[in-house]
Amino acid sequence: MSQVREIKCPQCGKWTLWEGDINDRCLYCDSFLESHSFSRGIEKKAREEAMRENGFLYIRPGDGPVKRALKRSISAFRWLGIYLQVAFFIVVTIIIVLISLIPG
Repeated sequence: MSQVREIKCPQCGKWTLWEGDINDRCLYCDSFLESHSFSRGIEKKAREEAMRENGFLYIRPGDGPVKRALKRSISAFRWLGIYLQVAFFIVVTIIIVLISLIPG
């Protein structure tokens, strides 16, 4: 649960309830209580979306069916490689632990 506190509104100067969320607004003038955090959050989301859309494997609406299938298969192989690496490290770690448990 979030804790409700009071904060002074930067616009009207009146004390209002604040839950610590960047979307919280003043009860009196309806302005954002943390406008710099709100705008920073929106800019961050826009930057992340632009980087994702500029990526090589992003499927655009104008891509043809062959290009879509190629991008999906490349992405699937990429994730398969990541999962195989993780599985390899887990197996090696288990082997090392088992060898260290054998009394020598």
